[in-house]
Amino acid sequence: MIIYEAWKVRQLPLVGPPVLTGQFLGPAFYYIIGLPFVFGGFHPIIPSIFMAMLGILAVLLLYRFASILYGSWIGIAVAGLYAVSPSIVRADRTLWEPTIVPLFVIFFLYLAYRAYEKQFPFSLLPLGIVVGILVQLHYPNVIFVGLSLILILAMALNKRCRIWPLALGAVGGVIGFFGVLTPFFVYEMSHAWADVREIAFTMLTSGGNGAATVAPMWEQMIDYSSRLFGTMIPGVSRNMLIAIQLFAVVALFWKRSFWSFFWGVWYVGGIAAISLYKGTVFDHYLHFMLPLPFVFMGGVLQALESAIPKKGLIIISIVLFVWSIHQTDVFTAGPRDISRIGHVVDVIRDESGATPYSFALFASRSFSDLHYRYFFLWRHNEPVIMSDPNYRRLFLVCESEICPGESDMKEKTRLDIVCFKRFCGGEHPVLDLTGWQLDKTSDVENARIYVYNR
Repeated sequence: MIIYEAWKVRQLPLVGPPVLTGQFLGPAFYYIIGLPFVFGGFHPIIPSIFMAMLGILAVLLLYRFASILYGSWIGIAVAGLYAVSPSIVRADRTLWEPTIVPLFVIFFLYLAYRAYEKQFPFSLLPLGIVVGILVQLHYPNVIFVGLSLILILAMALNKRCRIWPLALGAVGGVIGFFGVLTPFFVYEMSHAWADVREIAFTMLTSGGNGAATVAPMWEQMIDYSSRLFGTMIPGVSRNMLIAIQLFAVVALFWKRSFWSFFWGVWYVGGIAAISLYKGTVFDHYLHFMLPLPFVFMGGVLQALESAIPKKGLIIISIVLFVWSIHQTDVFTAGPRDISRIGHVVDVIRDESGATPYSFALFASRSFSDLHYRYFFLWRHNEPVIMSDPNYRRLFLVCESEICPGESDMKEKTRLDIVCFKRFCGGEHPVLDLTGWQLDKTSDVENARIYVYNR
């Protein structure tokens, strides 16, 4: 919806979506999905197709990187496990910025490897661009700034290093980094750097969303690390995942290479930093490390080649591949989001007629209601904002598998809603139902519509 509105007024977005704590990200996500959306005539299926294509690109790039490190068959095994990971398959269906973080993390891995191993410092220019994009996709990705500095320092200490090409490459990386961040910085300069200051304060104080944990730090680190490895090998016990992690660590550091140190700092440092966070750590908070367990698995397979015949390792990889597919839901009917949303919007349009109305969403898998509001805009039947005093009809939509009945809804005077902030008034995101009377309900596919009058 933001892209559609920006296109209509011919104005480039300077900020991206807000995070859960309220600060805005940079606009890189809008730029990435914007071109196919525009050229696709703003049809809502286009971004979904494009996200699927980016997911395929991530698999191919991971295959290329793992093949360089460990050989072709291990590259196929690692990329195959990534392609059928239930967590990644599920995440790729969500149109939001954390979904594409792993793709750019793999780009970072590839470019960093090329810069150091090939002593090709001009890879630092695209590396800076990638880091600038990552920072705009999720704020914890600021860790890649530090990792880039470690990489440049390691290149400078390498005996094969040529200082002037490295210096030019580093300057190019800085230009690439700040270049892609320019629109966001323009916005922040006109707003007293509010988002940057607030997110810096949150990160430096380990602040969160109020759901502080009481578990010891070491226990949290094991939990987050196991979550990451569970993405690669789903449906196994925590003890099994811990054993696999220990073996991966031994295989990683056995070679005593720069990459053992670099990936170790990245992985351990990243998990330690996330463990300091006082709020709830959602799975997408770990996306800046998501490809690493798959890279480590490549090292495990390579280490086992000296003890287990290659055919045996291939069979093990195939078993893990089939097991992961079995853990996904690709053979079941999906939620049919686009069909459902379109149907719900059509029902509301027919029910409201020419009468002004407002709209709110609750009990949804989404963090926002912009998908519905885009359909309203696309069908030329937009609801009024909730603070408007002139409307007399209110449509509430529940997307849960089990939605409240009429008697339960009639008893509610306040309701937690999912609403893009500028469309909601009052104590967002709480809707005050005082003065509203429930008229009727209507079930539409996997949603329920509640019609209120006042």
